[in-house]
Amino acid sequence: MTSQNAKILLTLLGIGLLVVAIFLVARPKNESIKALEAEVSELQARYDDLCAKESQKDQFIAETKKFNEDFEAELVNYPADQNQESFVMFLKGIEEAQEFKNVTVALPKPSVFYVLGQGSAAEGATAPEELEEGEAQPYVVETAQYSIAYQGSYEGLKDYLAYIEGYKYRTNLSTVNVVYDAEAEDPIKECSGTVMLNTYSISGPNRTPDKPSVDVNEGKENIFADITGGSRASTSFDNDNGASIVSSHNLVIRLNNAGSDTASGIIAATSESDESTYVTSGSNSEEDLKVTITDKDGKKYMSYEMGGKSYEAEILSPNVTIYVKSSARVDSNDTNGVNLAIDNSTDLSVYIKVVDDDASSPRFKLGSKSGVVKVFN
Repeated sequence: MTSQNAKILLTLLGIGLLVVAIFLVARPKNESIKALEAEVSELQARYDDLCAKESQKDQFIAETKKFNEDFEAELVNYPADQNQESFVMFLKGIEEAQEFKNVTVALPKPSVFYVLGQGSAAEGATAPEELEEGEAQPYVVETAQYSIAYQGSYEGLKDYLAYIEGYKYRTNLSTVNVVYDAEAEDPIKECSGTVMLNTYSISGPNRTPDKPSVDVNEGKENIFADITGGSRASTSFDNDNGASIVSSHNLVIRLNNAGSDTASGIIAATSESDESTYVTSGSNSEEDLKVTITDKDGKKYMSYEMGGKSYEAEILSPNVTIYVKSSARVDSNDTNGVNLAIDNSTDLSVYIKVVDDDASSPRFKLGSKSGVVKVFN
């Protein structure tokens, strides 16, 4: 090899070594420098942002506190769960406060409406069945839609709507249907229809479900006994069509022509021989007679009221029996009669025996009732 060729080879080798050095050392070093510069730039931007936020620290703390307070204030408008027992007691409270009766109620299963941080159910949000260790519990909004068939008066329906509006938890009516019997004596007092009631609940951190306040009697030896539409337990009154009630009863109601020689056309009494128990009317019209049966201090009482006059007596028998002694109408001017309403909040059954009522135009009518009530004619 000539000296000239050797020089050329050494030059080429030097160039190769230089290229290798650039690719293996200089280029990675340059890329590392660029990455560090980008990271420094990012950290600088973050630092500048934090400095700007630091200058607004007091404002952010105040706003966060206000947002948390507003959030907590909104949470109290919703229960922590969709408890059906609580809803049933809610319906019971409506009936006790208004002229409104829930005839049928569908109790659906609640569904997820919204999950905080995930969005609505339409956006795919679902309540987590199980949480991973360390995972925060989200706030989950559930909703249920109750279809309710009702009976009541027009005034009772308005009071019901006001009750829903003023209820402690957020509830709304999506539909309200009202119908009335045009042939009724007072159609406005005999309304019926359906409502669609929507309820909402929010579960999440520090949310404790309400404990249902159930104050109704529970338990029965025969769940099918004395239920309309089901098989009834046989009683002595069924065996004699209520005939024994004539001789032994808790309340007697006498219905006669108001223009007759009797003291009053309508007499309600616990004892016909004791006028101090009388509640009477001689108005020659259909009167409203309300019988209320309640528990007080471990005892059961029956009160009856008509025309602003009332009387109360303790019930010592295993059920409540009412004897109605009626009579045929004298003529078209004889309009005397009674519309009996029974409000029974006890576990006692009520049996009514009606005797000698006018076949074509009865003086006795059974209106609203609660509890087990059976009429023998």
